[in-house]
Amino acid sequence: MSRKRIALVGTPNAGKTALFNALTRSHQRTANYSGVTVESAEADLRLPSGEVSVLVDLPGAYSLRPYTEDEGVLARALAGQEYDGMILVADATQPERSIRFILEVLDTTSIPCVIALNMMDLAESRGFQFDLSRFETETGVPIVSCSAIRKTGLKALTHLLEKAVNGPRREKHVFFSPPDANETREQSSRRILDFYKRADEIKKGVLLRAGDPDARSRQIDRIVLHPVWGLIILVAMLGLTFQLMFNLAQWPMDLIEGVISGIQSTVNESALPELVRSFISDGVLAGVGGTLVFLPQILILFAMILLLEDVGFMARAVFILDHLMGKVGLHGRAFLPLLSSYACAVPGIMATRTMEERRDRIITTWIIPLTTCSARLPVYTLLISAFVPNSEVFGGMRLQGLVMLGLYGVGLVTALAVGAILKKLLFKKGRPPLLIELPSYKRPSFRSLLKGLLYRARLFLVRVGTVILVLSVLIWGLLSFPRADNGSALPIESTYAGRIGKTLEPVLSPLGFDWRIGMALVPTFAAREVMVSTLATVYAVEGRNGPGESADLGEVLRKEWGVATGVSLLVWFIFAPMCLSTLATVRRELQGTKHAVFMTIYLFALAYGASWITFSLLSRWVG
Repeated sequence: MSRKRIALVGTPNAGKTALFNALTRSHQRTANYSGVTVESAEADLRLPSGEVSVLVDLPGAYSLRPYTEDEGVLARALAGQEYDGMILVADATQPERSIRFILEVLDTTSIPCVIALNMMDLAESRGFQFDLSRFETETGVPIVSCSAIRKTGLKALTHLLEKAVNGPRREKHVFFSPPDANETREQSSRRILDFYKRADEIKKGVLLRAGDPDARSRQIDRIVLHPVWGLIILVAMLGLTFQLMFNLAQWPMDLIEGVISGIQSTVNESALPELVRSFISDGVLAGVGGTLVFLPQILILFAMILLLEDVGFMARAVFILDHLMGKVGLHGRAFLPLLSSYACAVPGIMATRTMEERRDRIITTWIIPLTTCSARLPVYTLLISAFVPNSEVFGGMRLQGLVMLGLYGVGLVTALAVGAILKKLLFKKGRPPLLIELPSYKRPSFRSLLKGLLYRARLFLVRVGTVILVLSVLIWGLLSFPRADNGSALPIESTYAGRIGKTLEPVLSPLGFDWRIGMALVPTFAAREVMVSTLATVYAVEGRNGPGESADLGEVLRKEWGVATGVSLLVWFIFAPMCLSTLATVRRELQGTKHAVFMTIYLFALAYGASWITFSLLSRWVG
């Protein structure tokens, strides 16, 4: 017997995803701006009787008349009448907007439902008072006041939901007269106005007392939304993040590296056959350990992002940067996909569905690979630690953190510049205005923050234990075979990997890259961070055939490469094409292979040209 499916529906910032997490004990991430949930998320929901249903978190929307892709997902889902039940989430601090959306949904579908009046704790603290009995009478739907964060009212909500789901289909209310095919524009405007009047009448009857405005948020926004101070605060937040990544993460990184080195020493001193020792130490431990060591830095990055989202700062960042992005012809909403891409380009590209115009979606998708995804972080950290001293610059700010901030900044500035050029050449139409809701500032939920970090850590560890492990073993095999007739190892240049690298070396040598770097670049199209594990495996295997090995990969690179080569490789990773999964997402989202091909060509050309210029200049100055 198939399980019943229950839709979770609401406007952005109504606490819908927080309610999803509370009801299902899920780790779905909550954020304070629309566009995070661009596809439906699902999790098991256990009802009071013990029956397990599937709760589907549909994208938030302000209306069922879709202007964006994510609003279209919700409209199509409700029009299909494919759900057995529905939870309508309303923001108690925004009754006017919530009531209008509720009436529109109830007017569209006959799915049995319950209204969850969420954030009641916050609404009551501001003085809001509701007549819930009259609200139920007006809508014909049971209503529960609740707080997803404090987990109040959830038991009553699930009881009423189970009763509604097992009852008959609901009769539609007619709050919004259906359009007439022959109606004039004036008649259409009058019909829409009548709906707003009806919604306002219901709100006046339901809302016994309107709460006070959020004065604290307005006072804070006088500084945060200032065109100068706001930008300074945003840059300061990013700078603090990168300083913490290099300084706070050093101790746990050293600990992980020490554990991996200890295990490698034990393996190398064991009585196992030489090839088996090499497989475990150089193939598995060097490759996986070389990537795993960067977990503390990745968690610090996501901790700061999640914290700023939870507080309500990220929506302000969109507003702050809208003016700057408008100067280069980009829409302010492009910042949301660009921000998401700092975690991974795939959800960033999917987040472009929040943009009304297809041309804005295309331009934003084209420039998303120029932002720095978390997969590049291990490569950046390795090269910066190898070639940039961590000396203090001013006020406790250290050079390595500032260089990391600079790399992120170069990627963002280049993305804006490329977007401006492409928009001017291909899309000359003006941009629509930015309409965005600024949520109230609130205390961060450290429980939610911890859940988010555990979720990110699990994703990273799964990636290390699957993609990185498989590719590391593959690279080790290419570096270890073929063998000599007597079974001994050949010089590393004679292995399969050496032959691949030697083939690519003439093309890459103008950039300062030798055959080892060329060979290591190949698997980065499966996963960027594999560059670190590949180099670790290369030098570990080569150490067995030559002058000995070092546990510190950064020290090896500092001895083997010049500064010009290290910086050239950094520049390459700023601009180089993204991984294959991102290209597949581009093809799917923009419905055409030509977009993925165009992006690959222009990014390759940009990376090659920038790296060549960098190496040519630095090799003259620093050698």
